[in-house]
Amino acid sequence: MENIVESLKRQREQILQSADEGMLRRHMSLLEIAIISLHNRLVNRMAPDSERFRSSGAIAALGALGRGFLGPRDTVSLLWLRAETFPWGEGWQEDILDPLREAGWDVEMRVASIPEVLEEAEKDKDLFFQLMEARYLSGNRQLVNELDYSLDDFVARNQERLFSHLYEGLRRRQTRLSQPENWLEPDLLESPGGLNDIDTIRFAARVLLGVRCVEDAIFQGYLTRWEADRLETAEKSQRKWLGLLRALKGGKESVLDFDVQETLAEKLGYSGRSGFLPVETFMQEVHQTFHDVFCVSSEFCERLQETGKLAEVPMEGPSFTLEDGLSVVHGRIQVDPSRYQPTASNVLRLFVLAAEHQLGFSSSTRRWILHHKNVVDSASEDEGVRDAFLDLLRKDGPGIASLRRFSNYGLLRALIPETALVHGLVQHDAFHVYPVHEHHLRTLREIKRILRGDYEDEEPEVTRLARSLPDVTWLYLAALLHDIGKHAGRDHARHGADMFPVIAQRLGLEKAGTETVAFLIRHHLLLMDTAAMRDLGDMEMLLQCARIIGEPDRLQQLLVLTMADMMATGPKAQQKWQETPVHDLYERLLYLLEKGEPSEEVLADRVERIKDVVFAQVADVVDRMRLEEHFAQLPPRYLLSIDPEEMAAHLRLEMRLGGEPDAFVWDVREENGTVAITVVSREMPGLLARAAGILTLHHLDIRDARVFTKKNGVVLLLFRCLQEENADALAVDWSRVQEDMGRLLEGKLALDYRISAHAAAMGRRAAASSPKSASQVYVDNESAREYTIVEVYTADRPGLLYAITRTLLELHLRIYVAKITTKVDQVADIFYVKNHRGEKMTDPEQIEELRRALLFWLDGPSL
Repeated sequence: MENIVESLKRQREQILQSADEGMLRRHMSLLEIAIISLHNRLVNRMAPDSERFRSSGAIAALGALGRGFLGPRDTVSLLWLRAETFPWGEGWQEDILDPLREAGWDVEMRVASIPEVLEEAEKDKDLFFQLMEARYLSGNRQLVNELDYSLDDFVARNQERLFSHLYEGLRRRQTRLSQPENWLEPDLLESPGGLNDIDTIRFAARVLLGVRCVEDAIFQGYLTRWEADRLETAEKSQRKWLGLLRALKGGKESVLDFDVQETLAEKLGYSGRSGFLPVETFMQEVHQTFHDVFCVSSEFCERLQETGKLAEVPMEGPSFTLEDGLSVVHGRIQVDPSRYQPTASNVLRLFVLAAEHQLGFSSSTRRWILHHKNVVDSASEDEGVRDAFLDLLRKDGPGIASLRRFSNYGLLRALIPETALVHGLVQHDAFHVYPVHEHHLRTLREIKRILRGDYEDEEPEVTRLARSLPDVTWLYLAALLHDIGKHAGRDHARHGADMFPVIAQRLGLEKAGTETVAFLIRHHLLLMDTAAMRDLGDMEMLLQCARIIGEPDRLQQLLVLTMADMMATGPKAQQKWQETPVHDLYERLLYLLEKGEPSEEVLADRVERIKDVVFAQVADVVDRMRLEEHFAQLPPRYLLSIDPEEMAAHLRLEMRLGGEPDAFVWDVREENGTVAITVVSREMPGLLARAAGILTLHHLDIRDARVFTKKNGVVLLLFRCLQEENADALAVDWSRVQEDMGRLLEGKLALDYRISAHAAAMGRRAAASSPKSASQVYVDNESAREYTIVEVYTADRPGLLYAITRTLLELHLRIYVAKITTKVDQVADIFYVKNHRGEKMTDPEQIEELRRALLFWLDGPSL
């Protein structure tokens, strides 16, 4: 026995260590041979009663083992089915179980007669579904056959209760589609389209239809050949992924954790392609597989309902004649094939009618649509197809039920084959939650929600602008296709815009519509990227954006598309929309588009009007002459980017500033989940870096920082912060922050030491959730006339802003604007700087030194 255990243990460990694509097959082979051999060994030990023992019982594999898909860390479920006359007592089964357990398997075995196990299944539905997949391994085969026949009687008595259990599970799993985390980290068992959905179809076919194999379900019309084949290949793939996942992580894990996805992709031999990681290729297949199974399970349930097999969901809805060749029966459109021509435009028109009247399709209509899908493949420059497709975009409700069905049937890919390139495509980051095909649908849905008024309270301006657009057709189409260029990797907006004219020609779109959609696709990132990563006080940048956009109507469409895009991307993107001053950028661009580039006279007039507003609010502390002196010392950027109410508040703070070199005053305001911090002090080297360091020590995550220096040496620092997510404190002690700021300016606080200690403590907690990727540093001397823009992309960490600004200080670079945003799964820190002469940084040696220094501090020494 010892030799058997050691051999099994060694072979099992070898399989676990390999954890490759063939692992599942090798494991099943080893396990089945082991069980059969141990059973035969036990039978032989029963001599002279060996034959009697063999004929009195049988070993059957249950559940996943019964289907032949068990992983090495899954529970081995066995049934010892004994005859009524089985004379042996307890203990004999340990000769089979003990070696398996000692070799590392988790094994459970039921010992029962057929009546006993069925009685237990009456109370335990999970056991019943395991029994339905029982597979003979060794012993008396006739006993296992008798169990199978007995299960038919059991099903007949409990049909309604059993299916209700299956259907409730299916609907419960479908609710997970509304939870973003289930898209980012799908569950191979519980996600819609996962293994439990496949099991539900199989079990439902046995319970409701009495079919024991897929061929019978096809014959009865409940599955098509393609659907049956897809379920088979999907199950093989998902069982393989599950086995590998559990081999890597242990336990009963079924969730494809974000971090383990990369490891699985490597083990499975996926390779990257231009612009995409191996894990993204793997997860695209995962999402495509889940999507296909979800569509099959949804269609299967509809067929059950229409044939009366699904009593849980009775047929309801109106019945009437829709038009010649089309009728409505219980809320479902019914096609009369003899009177409704199978043209491409007629196929699409069915979906328009479904959207317009909120109807579904009968089973025969769905078969008719899929049978004639090829006519949509070959439709080109067909006006009827174009009009029907645009009508579908316009008439489908905010739930986009008809368009989603149109997509699920593969008709969107038939009409626009380019969409197949991004079907299931993902970016392996926590920012982009949904695969592209789902993101496209959700973006269109968000625009319809904006128009319906779902965001009227929190986004009244965007709602008003969306409703004021004279025609949203092209906006809808742009939403549905805005990321179509992502298959090409980098610069997807440009690739998508370049692809669209070919699509438009095939659809027969008019020139104006084609140009509008291509524009929206090409520039759908413009407002968000500009607001997040550029200085909104940079007039040259604003003018460049205004020239790109060209007219107010396009600006309005871009704003609506930007919001919808962010709302449909995931929780982090929604937070970014709320934090980023896109509205402010929109107002500035609208002013330029409507009134043109401001002349010197216009700017001077604006300043005079600002002075009047500010003076009205500070007349109790300054006179007009003092106000004029104050404005004469302000930098132009300040006048262009700060509103008058803030200017008045800043002036009041400055009036409280003492004359000491290390004096400072500050103001803290908490609003909309963020903290706005204003610091007024006197100019000194590294003030921004020092202030950023103090805020970091108190668990404040700096999202935006601006520096304004008056001609008299007074410095204004403006910070917008969030409290760090993993901070232990529930609230910031602002008196401690003020005290530490004072100590720092007085030279009583060693900031480098404090920041390093803080980063070490916080870094240990954050490291597990922060994927490591190489940092990138770019120096841009083209985008701004007066400033060099330094862009730093890196993983977020405590003290990041302090580390970067300290490095800039060492190279005598003066910071005027610091913007912190999210770019995919990295933090993007953007700095507007000048050298010590007040000029752009153009010295190649200095630029290279800056790049090397930043990469050293961010990623460590290169090998």
